[in-house]
Amino acid sequence: MEAREFKVTDVLSRNERFVVPLYQRQYQWHDSRDGDRNNAFWLDIAAKAGDILHGRARFDHYMGALLLAPGTTPRSFGMTPVVQVVDGQQRLTTFLILISAIREIAIKYEFDDIADDCKKYLYNQPGKSDTDDLVKYKLTPTPVDRDIFFNIIEWRLKDIRNSHTRYYWGSGVPKNTEFRSLRAYEFFISKVSRFVDSGPEEDTDTEDESEKVQPEEDSIDINVTFHRLNALLEALVFHLKLIVITLGEEDDAQVIFQTLNSAGQPLLAMDLVRNDIFHRAEAEYRNENNARERTERLYNDVWLPFDNSWWRTQAPNARPYRPRIDHFLANVLTSETGERTTVRELYAEYRAWATPNRRPRFDTIKEELDILRGHAPTYETLEGTKRTDETISWLGDQLRLWQQTTPYPIAFQIMNSSVDRETRDAVAKLIDSYLTRRMLCDLTPKNLNRLFPRLANYLRTSGVSVNSIHQFFMDLDGPAVRFPDDDEFRLGILESRIYGKAPSRVLSQILWMLELESRTSRTEATAKPTLSVEHVMPQSWESYWPIYGDDGEPVGVLDALRGSPHAERYWKRGHAVDTLGNLTIVTSALNSSLSNLPFEDKKSKLVEHSNLTLNRKIAEESDWDEDAIRRRGEVLADLACKMWPTPSAFL
Repeated sequence: MEAREFKVTDVLSRNERFVVPLYQRQYQWHDSRDGDRNNAFWLDIAAKAGDILHGRARFDHYMGALLLAPGTTPRSFGMTPVVQVVDGQQRLTTFLILISAIREIAIKYEFDDIADDCKKYLYNQPGKSDTDDLVKYKLTPTPVDRDIFFNIIEWRLKDIRNSHTRYYWGSGVPKNTEFRSLRAYEFFISKVSRFVDSGPEEDTDTEDESEKVQPEEDSIDINVTFHRLNALLEALVFHLKLIVITLGEEDDAQVIFQTLNSAGQPLLAMDLVRNDIFHRAEAEYRNENNARERTERLYNDVWLPFDNSWWRTQAPNARPYRPRIDHFLANVLTSETGERTTVRELYAEYRAWATPNRRPRFDTIKEELDILRGHAPTYETLEGTKRTDETISWLGDQLRLWQQTTPYPIAFQIMNSSVDRETRDAVAKLIDSYLTRRMLCDLTPKNLNRLFPRLANYLRTSGVSVNSIHQFFMDLDGPAVRFPDDDEFRLGILESRIYGKAPSRVLSQILWMLELESRTSRTEATAKPTLSVEHVMPQSWESYWPIYGDDGEPVGVLDALRGSPHAERYWKRGHAVDTLGNLTIVTSALNSSLSNLPFEDKKSKLVEHSNLTLNRKIAEESDWDEDAIRRRGEVLADLACKMWPTPSAFL
């Protein structure tokens, strides 16, 4: 038996026929019982392709093992060698299905070079003595999967859909389809199409594709599209590695298969880190009489808390989905290095930090572990488990509201510095202010996982201070990264249709903060009740709060399009209804009773049932229209600029 690591390109470039034995199960990776492995696999590929496009693909990604055994027929000159895939057929099949999807998109855009590159991974070059027609295929699945799989390899997408309509329902393939490979192919077609059209997404929850607005094909830069598609293929074949275990004639393939697939929990990246650390600790102490005792004491004194089950549970707000321990370590590395850390390649990232060029960064393992343990209380505080520092506790509360963990390295740096309480509070406040201002200005959150590592790197060299943050953002002016100033912030509050774009929990908290800021010293202090966001003017205003024309009839969209004298007011009202000026917070019971009532009825209910200053101010209005919404928006904007300041406000 021989075990070696290979890139996927090295495996699939072989002129060999991989055959899945009859005793193997059908292709299942797109079965929910397997945890939708294809989505996890796609996220790994897309993340690596994004790294390639951004020029930072430093490490290869390990995708597990491939267990191969000799074929059942002896090898002969002029015949393509046959090997059995004892284990790993699910991932090998998935590789080829994704390559087929990439090829389909390449043909669609007439990228002949990419399509040709795909073919060499899908097909063999049959030998002169080959007689089996199936030898041309790189992989031969189990008999039940073969027809569908070979159709995916051979045919265009439209032909597959036309020939297998019985397996479709509407425009998609049902989850319970008999042939998971067909569902996987459609899944990858969708994902590859979105990637080449829109570029790499951040590590977020999967989104409903129906909610994504796809650009028209003629609006896409064809060169950008080519590089995106090529990056996907490059990520798959050149940046994924497999441990290929090749059995000899005397090895029992079934026994080894059962051993590899015996019940057990997979190793986390942090398990690999721990093993590496204590392997080096044993080497550090090997010349001492009590080497083993010292290693065990180091484990018990420093590492043991990390083996608590809390650290192994999924981090609730971080993406991609990984245990807390993995995200904690990634944040430590970003804080310490000022570089974005890829969670999917955490072990390689850690080794590059702890032993650069294979030389220890620290004089002792104890020093290395002290760095990790020193950051642990900050992480636990950010996650809401501890309250070791009031500033970090407050920041953690805010970040959990945002469901954001990308600023964690900055919090680590705050706690690792010697700055005073005032500076800590100001830096934490500015992180929350940055997120709030960008959200209310309807600016993208897509680049936060790149921006905060850049800020961490800047603070490493210039020190943690408000002035450092001010200088950092002074140099950033693009819409993807800038810190909105007061003018832009005010305009965003007045003009951005924020309802439906921001999570309701965030809008509710923002309005609550504005409620607190609008109170006077004489207002009763009350704890925040459970509140929901309410439109003062209803979203269905055309039906319940219409604009009447000169003829006394309601003005509709057709009238506005035809140039009605009231068209400008019609469009202004339609735009204003989802802006912050038209939103308030009420209890759920009051919300349901307000519904689409006329303003006079809403006023009386607000006066009778609400104690909030925001709602009392609304009830003081004699009428509620687009002008009233604008006036209230200006009041809220004044309050917001105080609540969420810019860095210059602290200088």
